[in-house]
Order: sequence, then structure tokens, then C-alpha cells
Amino acid sequence: PAQIRERIHAFAGKKINIVLTDNTAMTGVLVQVTENEIMLQNMRLKNVTYSLNTIAELYFDTLA
Repeated sequence: PAQIRERIHAFAGKKINIVLTDNTAMTGVLVQVTENEIMLQNMRLKNVTYSLNTIAELYFDTLA
């Protein structure tokens, strides 16, 4: 989580994929980043908030 906190601001507005600590995968556009949470707009255009502590992995498409 510390490494994610340091670099996540660079991905605002980009499509990302996240894997949560319960092995659930989410995809969407990174809308907002705060100190402890991120807001992701999912494929149904709904904004969903995730705590940075629940994120295990973060993937983004470098070609998008």
C-alpha cells in the first residue's frame, strides 16, 4: 500500500485495474485520489470508493 500511495496520483483520469485484498478484481477510470481512498468510475458509470488499505495490486494499460 505504501508504494501505491506514492504513485497513484499519476494515474488520475486513466483506466486502471485493481485487485483487492480479498482477490476481487475491479476495472474502471480513476476519478479521484485522497490520502486514504480512491474513487473509481466503473463500467456502469457509477463512482465507487475503495480504501487504499484494501488494494493489493494495481494495473494500468500503458498503451491507452
